[in-house]
Amino acid sequence: MLIALIIEIYVAIRSWYDRSWHRRNKGRIKRLPFSLVLKIGMDNVASESATVRFVRSNTTIPIPHVIASDSAFGKTYMLMRRVDGISLEFAWHDLDTRQRANVVEQLRSFVTQLRTLSPALSRGHGVGAVCALNNAPLFDSRITSVAPIGPFPNERAFNDYLITVAEPYMDETTLPAIRARMRDDHHICFTHGDLAPRNIFVQGDTVTAIIDWEEAGWYPEHWEIVKALWCTLKDPEWLRAVRHIVAGDLEREWMLDRELTDHMVGAF
Repeated sequence: MLIALIIEIYVAIRSWYDRSWHRRNKGRIKRLPFSLVLKIGMDNVASESATVRFVRSNTTIPIPHVIASDSAFGKTYMLMRRVDGISLEFAWHDLDTRQRANVVEQLRSFVTQLRTLSPALSRGHGVGAVCALNNAPLFDSRITSVAPIGPFPNERAFNDYLITVAEPYMDETTLPAIRARMRDDHHICFTHGDLAPRNIFVQGDTVTAIIDWEEAGWYPEHWEIVKALWCTLKDPEWLRAVRHIVAGDLEREWMLDRELTDHMVGAF
């Protein structure tokens, strides 16, 4: 509460006397002095700062260093050190074939580490549950941007929910056939959930950070590639790279999810 109050006071005062700073920092990400970054999020989903600390403690993935965090006033506050490098969204086109391959291999290693994280490390986590850290609700922009979802006791409940949110946008006669082809027995693994180039920072061909963990959690094994291909850099070589970064033959699952999302333009 105290950290949140101090941050709110700082933002209000800085916005009042420095209009240019206010214009540059209207969103949830605010650049601060001393190479610090402030991220303000929702308090009704898993704490992103807790997720970042969890991943940092259990993997070698380069991620932002959280200095302080708090929640109050219906918001969460995460104060981090600014990461080095530039977004892969801007760097990808300037990398040669060898450099791109190096970046892809690093990302594949990082995703592999995520997928081996045990749910036993997460408090209150039931076997096979689809949920955020510590059995908290999920935030997933592919499903809805309106409110948190879950937690779900298993993949069956998660898949049922995917059908439910698609109902207003599709002919209800087609949904049972899609649901019948959806498997309920995938491996549930920890997933970043927004592995887009804008969230990957590099220096040359070295990955310096993966940011934006607010959509992370335990999902069916194909969800990482579903999300990475759903909203990403529309570059054919990057699209091929994603299929190498996320191991496994998951093309069927991605195509099946496309049958839902292709009809849901504007639904999010």
